[in-house]
Amino acid sequence: MNDYLLSLIFYLVPANIIAITIIMLGHRKDVRFHFIEYLFIYLPWVGFIALTLVIFGSLDAVPSMPVIKVFLLILQSIGSGVMGGAILMPRLVMRDSEMNPIAITAISGVLITVLYVKFRMMLFIMIEGLSAATGL
Repeated sequence: MNDYLLSLIFYLVPANIIAITIIMLGHRKDVRFHFIEYLFIYLPWVGFIALTLVIFGSLDAVPSMPVIKVFLLILQSIGSGVMGGAILMPRLVMRDSEMNPIAITAISGVLITVLYVKFRMMLFIMIEGLSAATGL
């Protein structure tokens, strides 16, 4: 299976579980979500793929050590999925705000994506250094 598709599948499971839970909780509290807000949950995955392309060149060029490949594809995709699903949370917290609801979700999406990419960049650079040091 293609590494990008595998990463997307592992991303979609936690992102959708958390997003659907937040949407259902929002309906109980009279917070209505627009469809476009749901699309913002994919920003961390796009950031994850973009960062992987910048650091490694592609997901196929990730160091060949199986532990690193599994760690990168599965655990990092699940982690970014949790972050992606949490993008909708500020709408519940700020439900009485006069700000445009789509703007709230867009701002939280961008901020969460930037924070995710920032901390993962440090990790990916260490993985790249480790693979260069071991010659893999």
